[in-house]
Amino acid sequence: MTKRRLFTRLGIVGTLLAGALVVGFAPPAQSIEASLSAVSSSTWQTNASVQGIAVAAGKAYAGGRFTSVRPPGAAAGTGEVGQAYLAAFDASTGALVSSFNPVLNGQVYAVAASADGSRIYVGGDFTTVNGQTRNRIAAFDTATGALVTNWKPSVSYRVKSIAVSGTTVYFGGSFGLVNNLTRNRLAAVTDTGTLLPWAPSVNGDVYAVDVADDASKVYAGGQFSTVNGTNQNTVTSLDPVSGAVLPFPGASAVPPPNGSCTTRVKTIDASGDTVYFGNGGDGGGCFDGTWAADIATNTLKWKNQCLGATEAVKVVNGWLYKGSHAHDCANQGAGGFPQGFDYRFLLSEKLTDGSLGPWFPNTDADPNSATNVGPLAFATSGNDLWAGGDFLHVNGVAQQGLTHFTNAAPGAAPAKPAKLLPYSVQPGAVQIHFPTVVDNDDSTLTYRLLKGFSNTTIATWTAKSTPWSQPWLSYTDTSSAPGEVTNYRVEVTDGSTTIRGNYSDPITVASTASTAYDQIVESDGPQAYWRLGEAAGTTTSVDSSGQSNNGTFTGVTLGGAGAIAGNTAMTTSSSTGRMAGEKAYSFPQQFTVEAWVKQSGVGRGGRIIGFGNSKTGNSGGGGDRMLYMRTNGSIVFGVNDGAQRTLTSPSGENDGQWHHVVGTYDNGMMKLYVDGVLSGSALVGSASVYYGWWRVGYDLTNSWPGGGATQTGMGLDEAAVYPYALTPVQVQSHFAAK
Repeated sequence: MTKRRLFTRLGIVGTLLAGALVVGFAPPAQSIEASLSAVSSSTWQTNASVQGIAVAAGKAYAGGRFTSVRPPGAAAGTGEVGQAYLAAFDASTGALVSSFNPVLNGQVYAVAASADGSRIYVGGDFTTVNGQTRNRIAAFDTATGALVTNWKPSVSYRVKSIAVSGTTVYFGGSFGLVNNLTRNRLAAVTDTGTLLPWAPSVNGDVYAVDVADDASKVYAGGQFSTVNGTNQNTVTSLDPVSGAVLPFPGASAVPPPNGSCTTRVKTIDASGDTVYFGNGGDGGGCFDGTWAADIATNTLKWKNQCLGATEAVKVVNGWLYKGSHAHDCANQGAGGFPQGFDYRFLLSEKLTDGSLGPWFPNTDADPNSATNVGPLAFATSGNDLWAGGDFLHVNGVAQQGLTHFTNAAPGAAPAKPAKLLPYSVQPGAVQIHFPTVVDNDDSTLTYRLLKGFSNTTIATWTAKSTPWSQPWLSYTDTSSAPGEVTNYRVEVTDGSTTIRGNYSDPITVASTASTAYDQIVESDGPQAYWRLGEAAGTTTSVDSSGQSNNGTFTGVTLGGAGAIAGNTAMTTSSSTGRMAGEKAYSFPQQFTVEAWVKQSGVGRGGRIIGFGNSKTGNSGGGGDRMLYMRTNGSIVFGVNDGAQRTLTSPSGENDGQWHHVVGTYDNGMMKLYVDGVLSGSALVGSASVYYGWWRVGYDLTNSWPGGGATQTGMGLDEAAVYPYALTPVQVQSHFAAK
């Protein structure tokens, strides 16, 4: 069916509604922006968690809790090959190296390779290897797979981490003796097996050890508070020869333990002139993120405070790759998704500042495992990333314990663009709005708007998007004559792969202007549009925007006279009457909220439309990004940027008449309109970052200025939310079309 809609010009032909924009025929974005493809390569699996990995001599060596391995794609229990605690896989094909089949009697926690790749060293809980005594640490020849016979330090308890520097093997764990000599949780031996005098004394378990590339410092992290009798909060920097504690001002990145938070360094990767750390904390909001220090000075470079314990970090091709169960990367400026959006077990970060990079594959975590955290260990041969852990799936496909990412082109493909919904409601003009898409290893993509079956390019954008933030693009086509029938589609490319969306339905370009209210609203590209004109007894509110964000009514009466002729409205029949949309969104920083409201009586008002962090209950603090009515009939537009920022209209709007109310926000600039007229504006900070739902009607306003008015009896109609700030001309055109 063709649509004829009234058009209101946005002012720029080719507009990005949120985020950066390059208008014109820009070159394609670089494929695999993150340096590694988000598409995992074929690799054998394990039947339980992998806890340590190293790559050497063309093989990836994985150690852990597993007792068997199986081919890629095989379900658990199918094609299992018995191989307990340590296995090798071809670094190119991911296939099991069956000739390497050591027999260990206990699990492996650590695997490390010599610089020349001739050996791997493994540590854990085992006491025998191939029937020979090897107390918690052993070495294998990578050429033959044989146990190195003359390398056999005897460690009294668990070895958790190993780092090799030149001819020295440093290791840490839970032990107190090596070769029956005191070594409190840290020790070093030569590649010939000789125990070195290096003996820092640590008062708690060591989880991670690494050595600077120039061998100037050894770093250790874990569950300890003193080293050599000096206070060292879970991390230390040590002299590689004497074991003396070195000044480490950057360690102030780790907060000291308190009654609600204890955080520990879980993983370390020294690369070039920088050493990178990952923390895991106990307690709500406890530091779980990453941080980096300059090796020469041991001063802090940056700190990223994503929440969700970090278990593995590794530098690969100019990015820091991170394994964690991150669930809030908006905390304290971490620059990503908020609590409630998702768990992201794999992420990348910029080496310069720790901000999140354009790499979005994902795993899960085995809920029945001993750890239940997802990725636990990383390794690289220089241009790839091996990840091991307790996961069961990678990118939604069954793959247990082990996976492998490379830099092989073409990488992940962009998602398919949505089918367009063009509108033509003014002679010779067609208005088009659509959301960007996600590519899991390229955040910056190139979009082309194609016209007709000839697929003629009429607009090009370069725009950035992530799984948690997908801005919209907009274009007005004035190249068609009134009465012409045409269609449109969008294609997107990452520079390697191009994906085209479906053709829109044919649209007849308007010959005369429409004055229908709903057509004007739809032509301006709402992200959700609830007309609220359902019949009495209906429980679901239909989203008329085409974005499928239907809502649920509670505590309302339907079928009353509406603000717009020919459409009915909803009335709050209880003090908590509302309609909540079913789709959730991440912290919109460009938006418009719009509705018609009618309220009568002194002391009556209430929330009209807004954003909240609860879909069905009351939002904490009442949410924000909202319009509400005070008891005196003033309309308030409120945004929380760390403080409650409000714009307030003159009083008297609770006069029993329908009023058109609009709040717009564009990266700090907020504006309030009442009945088509600007009532106030202010420049404020960034709107609060959280994951939430758009709701029409009740939510808590008690803590907001003048809030808490009685909601019962409020009429609400034609509620809409837009992913950008409407212009004054658009607002006026909506009001005028009543």
